[in-house]
Amino acid sequence: MNRHKRGSNRRLLNLFGTHPITPIIKAEKMNNASTGSGSAIPLVSVHHNHHHQQQNYTVVLIGPPPPPPPLPPPNLPSSDLFEGRREDYIRFGVPLYEAAIKGDWKAAKRILETQPDLIRFAITENYNTLLHIAASAESTKAVEEFVINLVDLMEKNDLELQNKNYNTALSLAAAAGNVKTAMIMVKKNPIVIEIPGNNRMMPLYLAAVFAKPEMVRYLYGLSKKMTGDFWSHENQGWVLQQCVEADIFEDSCIQRNKTTYFLQNHQVIFCSISCEGKAR
Repeated sequence: MNRHKRGSNRRLLNLFGTHPITPIIKAEKMNNASTGSGSAIPLVSVHHNHHHQQQNYTVVLIGPPPPPPPLPPPNLPSSDLFEGRREDYIRFGVPLYEAAIKGDWKAAKRILETQPDLIRFAITENYNTLLHIAASAESTKAVEEFVINLVDLMEKNDLELQNKNYNTALSLAAAAGNVKTAMIMVKKNPIVIEIPGNNRMMPLYLAAVFAKPEMVRYLYGLSKKMTGDFWSHENQGWVLQQCVEADIFEDSCIQRNKTTYFLQNHQVIFCSISCEGKAR
């Protein structure tokens, strides 16, 4: 992407701002009185020649939307192992952590066969579980097999566990770009794609922030065009901005000289980036 195009994208994004679809003013036709809420610009008289009638209009300034309610506490795993006896953590926690990083399922299986509940226990200070560690590890065939075997032993709600930063294992996989790992988890529990993480960031947004185009395509295809209870105009705009800044649209079939994003009826229209060919 050349400098000119980068500059053009940034200028377009400046038009959107952080709240690209927040209404700024609302015009209301009034007969005489002022409004009951908000700051109003003084009435302006307008004369219509045909009926010679005077009608008054007022412009009501609408402030920014109220802040979202605070998030509930994260859905943390059990801390019994990490905060328990040091001997137990060295005996079980450390080997499980190392097994997840390396994709050594045999080593993990030996421990889980005698201590099955450790599958939903925190094994790091940030309350990451065994799945969190494996999901964020370098994607190798061994790690993928590790995740398959691990998820097979888990209940669906185990995949919804979050660390202290509110991130599920899927969020960490999204940031790392581990698509196959993500697919294994989503197949077990599709709800995880709708669980926001740190600062209300959805897994799709994290994939865009860390410039993981394959992960963006995968999660966007599952997001129903970013609709649902957890999606808002604001976080739709965040994803859009990050995709443009990361040049993810470069891999789309949309021609480069065409607008790839726009506003319609005060809503962000996110163009599809799942396609059969590349732009020329």
